[in-house]
Amino acid sequence: MSKLPLAGQQILVTRPQHQCQALAELVEAAGGKPLILPVIDIETVAKKHWQTINIDHFDWLIFVSRNAVESFIAGWGHELPKLCQFAAVGEGTAQAMREHDIPVDCQPEISNGSEGLLQMPLMQASQVRGKQILIVRGNGGREHMADTLTARGANITYIEVYQRVLAQPTAAKLKQAMMADKVICTSVAGVDNLCSIFMNTWPDLLDKPLTVVSDRIKQHASSRGFKTIYVSADASDNAVVDTLINMDD
Repeated sequence: MSKLPLAGQQILVTRPQHQCQALAELVEAAGGKPLILPVIDIETVAKKHWQTINIDHFDWLIFVSRNAVESFIAGWGHELPKLCQFAAVGEGTAQAMREHDIPVDCQPEISNGSEGLLQMPLMQASQVRGKQILIVRGNGGREHMADTLTARGANITYIEVYQRVLAQPTAAKLKQAMMADKVICTSVAGVDNLCSIFMNTWPDLLDKPLTVVSDRIKQHASSRGFKTIYVSADASDNAVVDTLINMDD
């Protein structure tokens, strides 16, 4: 029987608690031992704190993450407008939309963040010029999508429906995490929080091979001092695990 590709390897999974299970299962299926240490906690923002909007006036709602979908649904409590179209930045977001019966009218073929969605025909200037677009996101989200769509002639509004806060892992979880052979971070905030949590306790962290899901996160991780960084082909769990496997070739 052939040896599984991640056999004997301990992989640190840093995604928020409710988003890490599928990735951990794929690591395990490849023979690795997932060490689950969420470094970001997601807190839903109550609807009373959202920006006041009339959702019926929008041509598009764009959800930037699964968290955006879940937090929006938790607070909205009404039917969605029939004439509005809905977009997802990737497959994970689209899956969350489908789970809540939100139609997915536009999503990129490859999950690589806002860049992929912005390449879609429905997001080009000829299609969005003069359109009212609502971006549903967390606090302090990127401006790239809004800036690009604004340059293409769209009118952009935000609502921020969740906030990211630094997780507070137990001492036992921290000790276990430091046994990792490889590390996964799937957001800039994740990289920052990981560094904050282990700033004074894990001097070897920056020497560990780090897998990220975009060049933007790679550049940020490099600026934080990580030495060996691999970028997965896209943001899917399968692509992340493929990167973990192939980095040893």
